[in-house]
Amino acid sequence: MSLINRFISEQGKILSRRINRLTLKQQRLITLAIKQARILSFLPFRNYENEKQFQAQSISIITGSRPRKNRHIPQLTEKYNYNRNLRNYNQNLRNNNRNLSSDC
Repeated sequence: MSLINRFISEQGKILSRRINRLTLKQQRLITLAIKQARILSFLPFRNYENEKQFQAQSISIITGSRPRKNRHIPQLTEKYNYNRNLRNYNQNLRNNNRNLSSDC
């Protein structure tokens, strides 16, 4: 079991070939051995103890005690309005040029 445990992550997942540095044939044999050990209940399908710690850490990271930064919505709307006005101005210029060229 100590040999098989080297090829399993803390969450109980089978590590990839790149991490294990195994050949394809060796990885297949290890995968079969791990699956058989799980079926025979030598290994758990999931490692609940480490998973609870992992969830607690991820929840503390997500909910963190830091206050959220205030977003400057007025600045965003000003920028949006500026871009919209610029587009309208360019459109009006194009229309005026078309009108001038059609009059000639």
